[in-house]
Amino acid sequence: MNRWADRVAARAKRFHPSVCIDYDALPGDAAQWIAFTGGTPPRECLPTTALLTALNAAWDAEPEALWYGDPQGYEPLREQIARLLAERGVCLSAEEVLITNGAQQAIDVLARLLLEPGDRVLVEGPTYFGALQVFEPYDVQIEAIPLDEYGIRLDMLEDALARQPRPKLLYLVPTFQNPTGVTLTAERRAELVALADHYGVAVIEDDPYGELWFDAPPPPPLRAYHPDVFFVGTFSKSIAPGLRIGWLVAPRELIGTLTDIKESIDCQADRLHQRSIARLLAVGWYTEHVASVRPVYRRRCQMLERALAEQLTGWARWTIPGGGFFLWLELPQNTDTDALLPKCAEAGVVYVPGSAFFTERTPQPSMRLGFSTLPEEQIVPGVERLASVVRAHVRPSLVS
Repeated sequence: MNRWADRVAARAKRFHPSVCIDYDALPGDAAQWIAFTGGTPPRECLPTTALLTALNAAWDAEPEALWYGDPQGYEPLREQIARLLAERGVCLSAEEVLITNGAQQAIDVLARLLLEPGDRVLVEGPTYFGALQVFEPYDVQIEAIPLDEYGIRLDMLEDALARQPRPKLLYLVPTFQNPTGVTLTAERRAELVALADHYGVAVIEDDPYGELWFDAPPPPPLRAYHPDVFFVGTFSKSIAPGLRIGWLVAPRELIGTLTDIKESIDCQADRLHQRSIARLLAVGWYTEHVASVRPVYRRRCQMLERALAEQLTGWARWTIPGGGFFLWLELPQNTDTDALLPKCAEAGVVYVPGSAFFTERTPQPSMRLGFSTLPEEQIVPGVERLASVVRAHVRPSLVS
């Protein structure tokens, strides 16, 4: 690599893995770990039969989908996405939708559109590490705005919005947030959009989990409050991540430029998968599928919450998500969950340390626990292993 040191672009040094943790280097038997690291649908929730049937039908009906085309995305799929969002209170047309290779590409396309070196970018603190992975190579200043149990702190957000130079964009996951599971309240949503509009700052709303609620639907997306909000969606969490079918909703006057940016990256998203998903959405299958998987995630989350209450009351506190895939656990302030991870690995349990979700990547007293992928029979033993390490190495915090 040394012979390339003076030939690669400076930005190459700013590209990092999404999680800078070498799990292969941890002690213990990885094959025996109970891993709270996942954030995807479990295998039993992957609709393989429905997808295969729809894909075969799309192949038979339109073999020319194997050619180039549809740089903005398959129009019937864009129409179905517009319909799904209309059911959640977002009024838009198919012309305002761009199909992307997952939500990750949508975030990068927006970064290419909006960011210049030195720009200020506001995110939640903690935030989705994949967004940091996108923004950092653009040589921007990333600032984290703290969260509380109701979502991003608007008092601190307004202070950041008002400072010069004005931020270029605000990125957030307002619904069942990754990593905390917190949902921004309807009142804060309206105020946040008004603040961003007042200060002229673009808002990127990342919404992978909005349809995966447990007991009641969340408030309408931020895009329902203002047509200038960029809305990023995906079928990765509701159907399957390997499909790599996401989308971006943007003001109509920007769709042409965004399509050109996306086309310069990869020409088009997978045309056959777009057609197969459009077929499934058109016959109402998607609504039924999402309704069938919600109880799976609700049950696993409740099992995790009960196990934590039994094992770690007085030692830690945690969020109570209303949907999504994650729960955020906080230990006493002097705890380093990076340093705790090898001890947990030896005990047979792993997680994602809180440091992965902050811009500085410094040790934190927090961790993300993902419950979606774990088999139910592993959740309680996993918490028992985690609790045994915490009780052995952490002073109790006396929090509830």
